[in-house]
Amino acid sequence: MLNYKELEELKFFADKVATVHGPDHGEYITVNEIIKDIDNEENVSDDDLGDLRELTKNYVIPEWACKAETTLLNLLSKMDKNNI
Repeated sequence: MLNYKELEELKFFADKVATVHGPDHGEYITVNEIIKDIDNEENVSDDDLGDLRELTKNYVIPEWACKAETTLLNLLSKMDKNNI
């Protein structure tokens, strides 16, 4: 389970990555929209998790990923594993 600090980090990095990489990788804009609606880890729906998996190719970190993108994908993966 993500703690409050990790959830806030997830929201921060989702927004940052969407702002920086969204113009070239629109999937991060959609990821950010999904993350904005999360108040706590318990309200993440199976549909949201499925969408996040698809958008991020199962949270695989691209070799060209920046630190913010790597952190985002790691936090998303942790959240997903806790909801299975």
